Amino acid sequence: MASGRLFEILYYMLDVKQTTAQELAERFEVSVRTIYRDLDRLLVAGIPIQTFQGAGGGVCIDENFVLDKTVLNTQEQEQILSALQGLSALHLREYQDLLGRMQNIFQQNSHDWIEVDFSSWHQDNEMNKKFQQIKDVILKHQVIAFDYINAQGEQSHRKVYPVKVFFKGNAWYLQAYEMKKSVYRTYKLTRMHHIEQKDEYFDIHQFNQQPPSLNYHEDVSMIDVELKFEKYLGSFVYDEFEYQDIEQMEDSYIVKTKIPHHPWFLSFLLSFGSGVEILQPIALREQLKNELQKLVKVYE
Repeated sequence: MASGRLFEILYYMLDVKQTTAQELAERFEVSVRTIYRDLDRLLVAGIPIQTFQGAGGGVCIDENFVLDKTVLNTQEQEQILSALQGLSALHLREYQDLLGRMQNIFQQNSHDWIEVDFSSWHQDNEMNKKFQQIKDVILKHQVIAFDYINAQGEQSHRKVYPVKVFFKGNAWYLQAYEMKKSVYRTYKLTRMHHIEQKDEYFDIHQFNQQPPSLNYHEDVSMIDVELKFEKYLGSFVYDEFEYQDIEQMEDSYIVKTKIPHHPWFLSFLLSFGSGVEILQPIALREQLKNELQKLVKVYE
């Protein structure tokens, strides 16, 4: 928050030319003492802030000061604008506003290089709303409760201290401290439902342990598989598997990879119909055959 306020103060002072510490304190809802500390930080950063005593006095930035020539070179300006562009692409209003103000300060536009939409092609924007809600509680250090469905399809109610969200493997996850077991957990956002914001707040420093490195583990073993896909499924093959695991044949694709030994993988393969064949392992091949026989009985 402090670094964002410094940019706001800098932008405001460039805009109004002269102000007072009291006026800045009221505008940014902090104490006058905090404003003086912020002004000291700007001075250390090389911003030429001048102070005038007496009636009509106050603080201002030297009228000959030009930010983009004094503090940041062109490449550094572009890096800041690119970072803000990435954040504003998350549709977070505060970053979109800050991006616009920094563009005015640097007197240049950022490249519109990224767009983020959390919803899938066939769903509404429910994921966007969920992300916004979780972002708010993380910044407020607010406790949340929700229903969660684990990898085995079991539903439970969780109450946690949310720490951060992260994106990996085409999915969003929440890292949080679970109070009931006094341990950090990772939750997949798509499996979180009925999120409830509690009237409870926390300080992350109160925990006996620091957040671990970001990870997500389903407690399932991995197995080696060899799959044969028909040629017409080429785009799906490259969407779902690593390039180095795919061997392109004359009329098919051979995929050799590791997958979680989990029932969902059979459902995944069934989505390709007759366009895929399990070559190895034989045990998995037999499992799919049994699943197909059960499927036939459903429709008899």
